[in-house]
Amino acid sequence: MRAQHIRRALFFLLALAWLVSGCATDKAFRKKQARAFRDRGERYLAANQTSKAMEHFFEALEIYPDDPILHYLLAIAYVDKRKFDEAESHLKEAIRLKPDYSDAYNYLGVLYFRRGEVGLAIESYQKALDNIYYMKPQDAHFNLGYAYLSRKEYRKAALHLERAIELIPNYVDAYNNLGKAYEGLGQYDKARFNYEKAVEFNPQYADAYLNLGKLLYRSGERKRARWSFSQVIRLAPGSEIAMEAQSYLRRLK
Repeated sequence: MRAQHIRRALFFLLALAWLVSGCATDKAFRKKQARAFRDRGERYLAANQTSKAMEHFFEALEIYPDDPILHYLLAIAYVDKRKFDEAESHLKEAIRLKPDYSDAYNYLGVLYFRRGEVGLAIESYQKALDNIYYMKPQDAHFNLGYAYLSRKEYRKAALHLERAIELIPNYVDAYNNLGKAYEGLGQYDKARFNYEKAVEFNPQYADAYLNLGKLLYRSGERKRARWSFSQVIRLAPGSEIAMEAQSYLRRLK
């Protein structure tokens, strides 16, 4: 009798092991299948074929809905379609599935900032930075700097923009915004230095030339200001910033 019970127990354990193994194998197969759809979708997204990308993302979602990267990519696609509520929903799902998903927190901050919810944006950027393994902290530092700049909290803006530049020494947008932060702090030499750094790293950067020109105009360096404004018009003809540069040039005649 005892031997019979032992045989039954062994049979049960073997059946359970087979069942668990089968479930694990099936899950692994579904993840692999979903990954193939996701990868194809990502290639379409990189090629700016958003609708085609979303078709593949939805196929992947049907097979394996618990992939945080998939939800993140869907959010990017929805932003491209200007469907911001759907994008927010997928970013939050990505974070639910992967609570330390810094890229998702950073992108969620961008969405909040676009909606004018600067406080929520700052919280999201900071959560991205809370993960010490975040591979792109310069993105969150830049976005924090831009958010604080919009609030005229120039010292905090400068702190984060400086950090972004430490991480990426040729970060031209960070130099340009850091120039604005130092202007706000009344540190005009530092502002000029950063605008000049921006155009040194990117000689085609019309916005930085405009900011530099306005700073030079206010400091009375007419010749240098005139040259900066002429660069704006050359680089961005017909644009709003070119018209602004032209208005300054008229005052310099």
